[in-house]
Amino acid sequence: MGKILNQKTSPEMPAAVTGNSKMLACHRANGEIFRLFWPHLGYGQHLGHFWPGVRIAYPEWQGFTKWFHLNIWESRQRYLEDTNIVETTLSSLTHHLNVVQNDFILPHHDILARYYVLKNEGEKSEKISFFVYCAFNIEESALYDGVYVDFSNNSLVFFRRNVYLALAGIGCPLSGYQCGRRGTPSDPYQDASKGFLWGTRDNILQSAAAMAWDLGELQPGETKSFSLYLAAGHDEKQVRSLLAEAASKTGSEWLEKTRQYWQGWLRPGEQNGKSEHPAFRRSLLTMKLLSDRETGASIAAPEFDPYYQASGGYGYCWPRDSVYIAAALDEAGFHDLAGRFYSFARSIQDPDGSWQQRYFTDGAVAPFWGKQIDQAGSVLWGYQHHYQLTGDTDFLTDIWESLEAGAEYLANNLEENGLPAPSFDPWEDELSQGTYSAAAVFGGLKASAQTAALRKEKNKEKRWQEASETIRAAIIKHQWSDAQNSFIRGVNRRTFQDAYDYALSRGEKAFTVKDPTGLYESHWVGEDRRIDAALLGLAFPFAVLGPSDKKMQATALAIEEKLWNYNVGGLQRYEGDSYRGGNPWLITTLWLAVYHCMSGSRGRAEELYNWSLAQANQHLLLPEQADKNHGGPAWVLPLNWSHAMFVLTHLALRGKLSIIRCR
Repeated sequence: MGKILNQKTSPEMPAAVTGNSKMLACHRANGEIFRLFWPHLGYGQHLGHFWPGVRIAYPEWQGFTKWFHLNIWESRQRYLEDTNIVETTLSSLTHHLNVVQNDFILPHHDILARYYVLKNEGEKSEKISFFVYCAFNIEESALYDGVYVDFSNNSLVFFRRNVYLALAGIGCPLSGYQCGRRGTPSDPYQDASKGFLWGTRDNILQSAAAMAWDLGELQPGETKSFSLYLAAGHDEKQVRSLLAEAASKTGSEWLEKTRQYWQGWLRPGEQNGKSEHPAFRRSLLTMKLLSDRETGASIAAPEFDPYYQASGGYGYCWPRDSVYIAAALDEAGFHDLAGRFYSFARSIQDPDGSWQQRYFTDGAVAPFWGKQIDQAGSVLWGYQHHYQLTGDTDFLTDIWESLEAGAEYLANNLEENGLPAPSFDPWEDELSQGTYSAAAVFGGLKASAQTAALRKEKNKEKRWQEASETIRAAIIKHQWSDAQNSFIRGVNRRTFQDAYDYALSRGEKAFTVKDPTGLYESHWVGEDRRIDAALLGLAFPFAVLGPSDKKMQATALAIEEKLWNYNVGGLQRYEGDSYRGGNPWLITTLWLAVYHCMSGSRGRAEELYNWSLAQANQHLLLPEQADKNHGGPAWVLPLNWSHAMFVLTHLALRGKLSIIRCR
């Protein structure tokens, strides 16, 4: 047990997620929780194992505890309608026992609730005991931890420094407990599996513990309920208080209150999708879960590759991705949630007006490998978009200094050819004067000029408007290819060493670790003539060109012809994309759908929308990529940006997207 927990875990996509925007849990299809984040959505991660099960009294107590995560149960799973409550129904393959497990996190308390209803579907009574085994890796470590039984409320308390996790069962009398060290004779897993706990009260280092409760006789046709509550806090007093709050209501009452909360939260978006596909509402619910309650930061996805075995990690906030997410929330009517992200963006801005590549949700700079100038352009565009939809003059006042600094940063970072200075592209594997980056900077400066006009800042309006016009002219002059009859991905590519030296020359924090894919080593200096789906950013959302512009139409045609997967459908990111084998992405496919909606090809837009929807998992959670051979989720789920693009496309097809006029 100890060795297994200390090994690096392979990337694994969850089947479902639950949370309250501060605590986030990832579930397997059998109901097992295998990741638990608190007090931030990206860290710390505290599992480990959290294994419940039941013991059915055999003659002379023979047999083993039936742990719910083992394949001795048939399972069905669903979200309760319009909620973030995961219901898993478990049917025993050896007994006539049915267990319904509802997993949810209380909306206003950092308490994970697991509410069980057990039913005897057999013809004889059964004596049932409920067991749970826990082995937490608090903040991804089993060092310096401890566990003890708190007899004031019959709970298990795991702790490491200032993180406390307290577990209690409500509804039946406690019948046993045991604390021990993983992988040693004191480890309670085997004892709990045999149905006997030794009563050990505490342990230090690599702690594990188990508890048992007596559910009594379960008669034929009878049901009984039982609740587990896992509270997270910074000290013993806090988790004791939370468990007392949990005990103040029955599990069914908490379930109903949580159901009402989520369905009530969705009401502002009902006008945009209540009668439409439930995937629209699932997207909104997921985006809410992935937005930090305290800071407003949104993560790309629940972290599933913490050791960077196949990626650079996803449990971080990218300002650019988050602008698309905020824009989708704004367009769906959730202005408060979008506004809180923009407050976060303002708080993390660098003194020179730029933003780093990505952040932890508490605002700390996350590990990075380069600067992306499009992130600054995106945030400035987002500021103006939020104001246009809300008319919130207080917001405009609050972000003005940030917008001013950001616009000056962009205006001061144009090269002699009129394009923005080289930086990494949105896919983060090319350092060049990228076309998408130029479009984002254009969009940010144009939006800033509009904001300056509202504030009657004539000089700034003129300066930023002129800078945006310079960029637009440079895009058409340098990034359009007559030979290819399309825009190209970028110009003035840099090698990895060039990138490193360039960053140092500008006084920036230079990255020191090469991308694990080794892509940088093969770069060459010059034009990058590959077709890239991000070229659609020229039309949406940054409006460098209109959808009917001949150059834009030719580029969209080239994108669809050269990047379409003719096996399963969907768009790759760019020619030669090899990340995860070169699968089609939902972001790019939905991007093309929005463009077709803008240009009048509504039928094709609907087809792309429906294709993207077909790549969702059973719970309508959207991945980053679809499998290029078979379709369906291939990598990263749920991806926040995919859900945002789905919401934007959904609204565009219904004529409810303010950013565009759907033809």
